[in-house]
Amino acid sequence: MPASPTPRAVIPFLRRYGLAAVVFLLILALTLDNYRSAIHDEADATRERFRQIAQEQAYHLRQRTDNLVREADVLARQLAFAPDESRAHFGEIVAPLLSRQPEIRRLGTLRLQPGGATPGAFASFTIADTTLPPGLDDNLQRAATHPSSIATEPYPITRPDGTPGTALLILSPITRQPLPPFKADEVLFIEVAVDPLIDQALRASFSREIQRRLDLEIVDSTTVEHVVYRSPGFRIGSSSFADSISVADRQWLLIATADRIIETLDPSQEAGAQLFSGLSLGSLAAFILYVLQTRAEAIRRQVDEKTLALGDANASLEQYVQALGETNRLLESEVEKHARSESLLRETTTLQRAILDCAEYAIVYTDSSGVIRVMNPAAERLFGYRADELIGVQTPLIFHTPEDIARWTLAQRVSGFAAVAAAAENSGTREITLRRRDGSSFPANLSISEVQDTHHQVRGYLGIVADITQRHDAERRIRHLAHYDSLTSLPNRTLLGNHLADVIASARERQRRAAVLFTDLDRFKYVNDTLGHHAGDELLLAVAQRLRTCVRDGDLVARTGGDEFVIVLGNLDEGSVPQDIASRILTSLAEPFVLHGRRFTITLSIGIALYPNDGLDGAALIKNADAAMYLAKERGRNNFQYFDHGLSERFSERLEIENRLRHAIDDQQFVLFYQPQVDTLSGELIGMEALIRWRQPDGSMVPPDTFIPIAEESGLIVPIGAWVLREACRQNQAWQQEGLGRVPVGVNLSARQFDDAGLLDNIQSALAESGLPPAYLDLELTESLVMRNPEHTRSVLAECRKLGLQLSVDDFGTGYSSLSNLKRFPIDRLKIDRSFIDEIVTQADDAAIAQTIVAMAHTLRLEVIAEGVETDAQLALLRRWRCDAYQGYLCSRPLSAADMTQMLRTRRATREISLAVA
Repeated sequence: MPASPTPRAVIPFLRRYGLAAVVFLLILALTLDNYRSAIHDEADATRERFRQIAQEQAYHLRQRTDNLVREADVLARQLAFAPDESRAHFGEIVAPLLSRQPEIRRLGTLRLQPGGATPGAFASFTIADTTLPPGLDDNLQRAATHPSSIATEPYPITRPDGTPGTALLILSPITRQPLPPFKADEVLFIEVAVDPLIDQALRASFSREIQRRLDLEIVDSTTVEHVVYRSPGFRIGSSSFADSISVADRQWLLIATADRIIETLDPSQEAGAQLFSGLSLGSLAAFILYVLQTRAEAIRRQVDEKTLALGDANASLEQYVQALGETNRLLESEVEKHARSESLLRETTTLQRAILDCAEYAIVYTDSSGVIRVMNPAAERLFGYRADELIGVQTPLIFHTPEDIARWTLAQRVSGFAAVAAAAENSGTREITLRRRDGSSFPANLSISEVQDTHHQVRGYLGIVADITQRHDAERRIRHLAHYDSLTSLPNRTLLGNHLADVIASARERQRRAAVLFTDLDRFKYVNDTLGHHAGDELLLAVAQRLRTCVRDGDLVARTGGDEFVIVLGNLDEGSVPQDIASRILTSLAEPFVLHGRRFTITLSIGIALYPNDGLDGAALIKNADAAMYLAKERGRNNFQYFDHGLSERFSERLEIENRLRHAIDDQQFVLFYQPQVDTLSGELIGMEALIRWRQPDGSMVPPDTFIPIAEESGLIVPIGAWVLREACRQNQAWQQEGLGRVPVGVNLSARQFDDAGLLDNIQSALAESGLPPAYLDLELTESLVMRNPEHTRSVLAECRKLGLQLSVDDFGTGYSSLSNLKRFPIDRLKIDRSFIDEIVTQADDAAIAQTIVAMAHTLRLEVIAEGVETDAQLALLRRWRCDAYQGYLCSRPLSAADMTQMLRTRRATREISLAVA
């Protein structure tokens, strides 16, 4: 037997082969681990793809069943309102549905009779074609009292090819009654084959490979689990997906499994390539390490031999190095001193150059005779000359204008550069005009300083120049902004006041007249709301241009803010009439404007005040012209009106009411009256509307139509409306706690309230303070307010709906809404404006409008309340039209809270007596 290797022989062996073997084994382990990870990742990716496909198929199946139920609902509603002659063509009506839905086996109607169900006279098929499904009578009775479509349990059928299958019935009540209780006399049925339904839904996006191996099972889990569909060989495994699908009022459970997909999954080519690459890399790395280790061993031996030889040589050189060391130390000391001096000089020069190069201002240095010696880059950029073009040349005068040079020559009595230097010595830093190489001039700050030597002799001059063009431009812009409108560039209020004061002074001196025209665009806010603020700015620019073309030279057109323009006409004699210019302005604005490709017509109202008749100063003339402008708006807009001294009394009265309103809020002078809303058939109280009244300290009442417009315009309607919300909620909660009735109270919202950002906070605060459930607060919005900005309205109403509030559209019929818009809002009821109710007995047109509103609202599943009902004849018509409720003097006038409490107690007592007698 060979002797075992000694430790001395083992060490070289390990050096040569050990590291290569370790590296090979390490790479092999990492490669195998990565291979296993790749296999697992591919399996996980397959599972994830399976889940995505299963979710997608559940979505397609849900969408197809929802479409069937929706088609059934639509067809049932269509049949409910269809005339008899339309039902005769029932087969033609449902033909498109049958072509779109191949899974529908039969479709028709059943009339419910005490003896059972019989096919409808106009059904396209009859139930008697095949065996009836079990439990059909119970399902028909349930469908007749259900508000929407229902589905039966799946039941077995025989397919056309003779194979067994599964089907179900979708039953929809055919009734015109949108509200409970429901009781239909006729039912629409649709028999649906389950297997074609599922095949149509699942065929949408299955890949061929997944489709061959994906197993599905669908179970009806509503009452007792019933298998609706099952793939051959289906079994629930470790990798499954489940989702719930609603079919009318039944729930299906879809279960998909991917075990067969995972089990048959083969490693991909990428994983095999990764394994092969890892093994190859390990082998190559081991081989390279083996070669490097062998070569390193040979080099190590050579190094050992050379080290011994160099040791002897180093010992002999050591003595020589020690001798040279002393000499080098002496030389290094001298070199270091010289290097420090040169370094300091370079740093100083570099610092000076950097200061010149980085300086923001232009720097020019000349000697005492004016020869340029230094120019920094800023000077080159400012004047347009290169430094090499001017250094050494006595040409500094080219920077100055001939006018400045001539002035300095005359002042200093010397010429040339001496005049420039003398002027600088006398004035120091000054603002002058300089020239560039291209001949253009610019404003600049110039500072010239003398440079003296140690003997105080002038060696040269240092000039520092700063371009102040931007400062001049900024000053001009500031002056323009201070006196002109930033959008239209018309004079603003400041320049208007100065100009008007000059015009009045001139008119007083020359004993002439002047006029102020105050204009305001009519309904300008509508432009901003419909076309956007950018279009509004374009319109203001166009209006400003037309106004300038309508006035004389010397007249002033100013914009004082928003859509208001003021025109000052000066130097008017007795024959000059301002109404000529006013008429010219109205005619000019009658031409349409083109905004964003659309033709748009805008009008304005003009108020005219004359000097000295209507005021002796500018403020009085502008104020009185403004008052005349409001008079023009009251008289229909798109006209002009002269100031009438009676307007001052009207506006003083308006201002007085506004001031009293502010005190009324603080002194709690407002009270709420309540007008009942009753059912047209039963006379039962179904709600009430809160109406604000202003009772002054002397007991007199201020009519709402007097103070509400002023409160709306001044913004006081916001705090007043917040008080109304709190008080109405508090009073209704008090009635409910006393047991006097649980009905909602209606509160009117103004446009200013609706646009207020704190509206929802005020509503929530009122409900929280009173404890009133949100369902008993009804917010009433006018039709014009709802349709003013549909997107904003939809957003606010959606938040109100989340709170659980009731929502009503007041004064319906007076605005410009449409069915397509109304159905987009989450509203509960419509209130027909009293202007349509007043003449429904005598005017056929008003009756037709009111009847149409009732029918339309019921089609949209909305309640209808008629306002202003005062006669029995009106109530009789409303009952015939099935109007839900009414309010007006026929039932009751608006009552104070105390009177309303007494009425509610009386109604409760009457009801209790009736129940006791019964």
